[in-house]
Amino acid sequence: MDDRAAAGREVDTRLQLRSRRRMPRTSVRIAAELRSALHNAGIQGPYILVGNAFGGDNVRTFAARYTSELAGLVLVEADVGGLNEHGGDAKLIASMRECRDAIAAGKPLPQLPARPGGPARSCAQKFFFRGLPEAMWSPELNAKLLELVQTKVAMYDSYISEMEQMPVDETYLEQHSGSLGSRPIRVLSTGNHGVHSLDPSRAPDPEHQKYEEQVAREQAKWLELSSNARQLFTDKSSEYIPFDQPSFVVDAIREVYSQSK
Repeated sequence: MDDRAAAGREVDTRLQLRSRRRMPRTSVRIAAELRSALHNAGIQGPYILVGNAFGGDNVRTFAARYTSELAGLVLVEADVGGLNEHGGDAKLIASMRECRDAIAAGKPLPQLPARPGGPARSCAQKFFFRGLPEAMWSPELNAKLLELVQTKVAMYDSYISEMEQMPVDETYLEQHSGSLGSRPIRVLSTGNHGVHSLDPSRAPDPEHQKYEEQVAREQAKWLELSSNARQLFTDKSSEYIPFDQPSFVVDAIREVYSQSK
């Protein structure tokens, strides 16, 4: 092993040890770390927080714990509790752990079961965004992300812990859902929760449509947090609104900023 490889492995070991000290990865811990990072960087509040998917749990937890430091919220196709999202999914967690153990042993990413009629997939295709490489990103960015996916054990440890703790996060939010007054909140919904890419040729599935309607109703419950809250809908995006329709997110942020002043 050359000096560069040895140094890289030593750094990764330190990161793993640091990561273990920051477990479990609950939304309460993540919100506290975000607050500390903002304060340490000298970034003065109050803050407008934007949370996508699982990030919605984190920013809502921040809002509940540090309400005086909150200016507004934008929830971008945020995950909802009670609909069997990812938290507590034993098969998903076991599959992620398999990937983690392979990386820790210095082995290639294991091949995971393919979807019916689909190609074989590794951890990079299953667990990160719509799969890596992502067509919208540059070759340089994709290469760096693939490098991280193939080498960083601490990242897998954090992801596994986040999934394991999701039921705990949901319980916390159910118990701490106090009013945010008139702070502006915008809830962005697509009707395509869990849909990674739009496929116009795909026939509507009544059962899936029922699920989407339930998700939208659950997301609408966040409107009760503020007297200045609106749910905004788009049918032009998959669940990845920042990829498919970034202007929809930007406009919501600008509106919250304007009304929070």
